[in-house]
Amino acid sequence: MRRFAGAVALSVGIALSAYADEPGAAIASAVKLAHVYPDVPSDIDELQAYAIQATVVKDAYRNEIAGYKAGLTSAKTQQRFHVNQPVLGVLPASGQLSTGATLAMVPGLKIEVEIGFLVGDGDRPVAIFPAIELPRLDYADMKQVTLSDIVATNVSAYQFISGPTTTPPDPNVRSLEVSLDKDGKELFSAFGSDALGDPLQSYAWTVNKIRSLGYELKPGMVVITGALGRVTDAEPGTYLAHYGPLGELKFRIKGSDDALQAPRQ
Repeated sequence: MRRFAGAVALSVGIALSAYADEPGAAIASAVKLAHVYPDVPSDIDELQAYAIQATVVKDAYRNEIAGYKAGLTSAKTQQRFHVNQPVLGVLPASGQLSTGATLAMVPGLKIEVEIGFLVGDGDRPVAIFPAIELPRLDYADMKQVTLSDIVATNVSAYQFISGPTTTPPDPNVRSLEVSLDKDGKELFSAFGSDALGDPLQSYAWTVNKIRSLGYELKPGMVVITGALGRVTDAEPGTYLAHYGPLGELKFRIKGSDDALQAPRQ
């Protein structure tokens, strides 16, 4: 479990922090209670949205983070939100699960098959692992969601499953084929290249973004690099993700009325 050293202020300085407090507090409350995300002001820019995100991370997670995530890493999702680059989110330590986890349905829950890396000295990726991200896209109206909404709500970070690490990272991970099954039936297959052309390239982008925003990155933290294939609506059932030589991840989603029972790392 990692903490930021000092405040999670952005590199743009204190000037944006007061602006971020009010919408940040409202979003942090929605994160903690798994409620619908409130809208953010329509006139904010990217840096202001990241300032709100930093407030959310501080208030909702108490700065206890496992690492970071890249979002909007495919051309299709970037076109949807009229952008030409990914976005950065922060992964809460409380949301990190192990393979075999059982978790409850919540509104807006999605499933993303991803590749993760373990951060080493000098920001280098020292190991690779299979990952499933389980973001919570609980917006009042998805058609009205903007880039600022996505960034300010911490790119919908909620939970993620991390598998065992393999060292060293595969330099040809972009060619890795992955697939996701539900109750024994394949839902889709995809390749590592779906994440910004190469998960290692997505990793490099994410590290640069972390540094540019003033967030802290330490050895032992993780970076997950974006959805491979389609983002899938979560439904109750048993899921198995295949990652070729990286192994498999299995998890189960229970109905929304069931209690959450999931082993944590």
